Amino acid sequence: MTCEDLHKLLREFVGNELVVESRTTVEVHIAGCPHCGTLVQSYTHVVRIARALPKTRPLPAAFEARLRAMLEPELKDE
Repeated sequence: MTCEDLHKLLREFVGNELVVESRTTVEVHIAGCPHCGTLVQSYTHVVRIARALPKTRPLPAAFEARLRAMLEPELKDE
């Protein structure tokens, strides 16, 4: 497994959605790659914090459109 492969599976790994074989492959990579180990820890921490945030009302439509326009270039790089 490469770091790029792990990046593609990160959400599923943290969400415990991978089959056992894939999960094991990711865990072996994390054990041997300090960079990816740190990435998984950070991502897990951010997800935990985000889930603990209080629920809010929907964003105003104009604000959501501006936010999506700003984030779109960043998301394309993934």
